[in-house]
Amino acid sequence: MPIPVRTMIFLIIMSGLPALAIAQSSTLTGASRSMNPAISVNGLIRGQASRDNPTADLNGFKLDGMEVQFTSVVDPFWKANFNIGMHPAHSHDGEDDAHAEGMVVHVEEGYIDGQSLPGGLGLRIGKFALPFGKHAPLHMHQFPFADAPVAIASFLGDHILSDTGAMGTVTVPVPWYADIRLYGVSGEAKPFDVHNKNLAGGGRLTNLWDVSEDATVELSGSYLHGPDARHPGESMKVDMYGADLTWKWVSSARTLGPALHLTVEALLPDYEEGEGDPWGWYALAQYRFHRNWWAGGGVGQADAGLDHHEEAPGHEDHDHGLEGDLREYKVNITFAPSEFSALRAEMVYYQDKVTMEDDLRFIVQANFTIGSHPAHLY
Repeated sequence: MPIPVRTMIFLIIMSGLPALAIAQSSTLTGASRSMNPAISVNGLIRGQASRDNPTADLNGFKLDGMEVQFTSVVDPFWKANFNIGMHPAHSHDGEDDAHAEGMVVHVEEGYIDGQSLPGGLGLRIGKFALPFGKHAPLHMHQFPFADAPVAIASFLGDHILSDTGAMGTVTVPVPWYADIRLYGVSGEAKPFDVHNKNLAGGGRLTNLWDVSEDATVELSGSYLHGPDARHPGESMKVDMYGADLTWKWVSSARTLGPALHLTVEALLPDYEEGEGDPWGWYALAQYRFHRNWWAGGGVGQADAGLDHHEEAPGHEDHDHGLEGDLREYKVNITFAPSEFSALRAEMVYYQDKVTMEDDLRFIVQANFTIGSHPAHLY
């Protein structure tokens, strides 16, 4: 009995589907591409002008950074993330950095995460962002402004705070969402003395509440301890205490409707030599007023807490880092047509209340990402 034409066409199409699936998941060599990691590349390009500082670093165009990220499931027990960054050399001063034409190349993160561990335990091993506060764990392309707040840059560094070690995470059994993260690391991040054999460590308690259908509130506290980088070779210690509050509202009335994010973070370093009472804080707001448009504003302060009328003891022998009282005021507007690109215009005013020096800067920044990448931090 002859087969109807439509039936024959259907059978031909169905017989070709397995071959098509194999072709789409294979390279020309015949090897499957399903085992390849997801790869993304991010770039940040800046144009900047300073009213008060004529240096080349603060005037003209420059590459803020490039990052290449690889993510993949290793097997049923592990998931991996690997991130290589290239940034201006002044942003990093570790001995393991490779310098080339004013840029530094280094591994920002490279870790594995345990999957399906008993008791809901989370385990991370490798080099990872330390969960201290809201801003320090961010990569540069995730910053809400072109630069880190002065409080974070002064005490924790102007880039992602990452170190090598292990971290465990456990969910706290309470009516709202809460988790505790505890970690021990080698002590290679900016606040620590990399030549000291003593390890560093810390923890973070995160609490998150749904306060309405459209809004959430997060209240968290952080702690960090390790050898003090300001006194290399002397086995001095530093303790960092932090607290942060974040409120996020996103209208559920329509897709990409109005949204408002508010964040306040405070940082209290406690140095073993007891010199001064340093502290820092910042507050920022981001408002989406149109589908692809955001407006932002922020203020902040980093104060060394020193007696500025007298030189601190031992000043000539040690690098004390921040010694002034820095203030910042910033506003920006961002056009973000998608999660893969953004164009930002920003104005920042810095003032040192000790020296009474100020600096007004105008910044434009282009941010782009190609390839598949994981979701940004909340």
